[in-house]
Amino acid sequence: MKVATQSRAAEFGTSGLTQWIQDNVVTLVLLLLAVAVLWAARQGNISKGITIVAGLMLGVVVLGIASGNNATDLGDFVVGLFRGEDA
Repeated sequence: MKVATQSRAAEFGTSGLTQWIQDNVVTLVLLLLAVAVLWAARQGNISKGITIVAGLMLGVVVLGIASGNNATDLGDFVVGLFRGEDA
């Protein structure tokens, strides 16, 4: 009985939720972005929506640098956006 309880306790955890969030983070951020822009547009404040878009895009870039293994490639891409160079 004690062995069965210990093996069942090992099955529970947050690894499934953590993996789902990591797999769907871009979709979740884009969904929140769309809701924020639609909410700002509904109130007639388009400039606030554009500010939110720019802030969230910057946040996605930082998230990509922090969670990815290709920070150098991503940094080159972002610099290329400002310099107008092809990656």
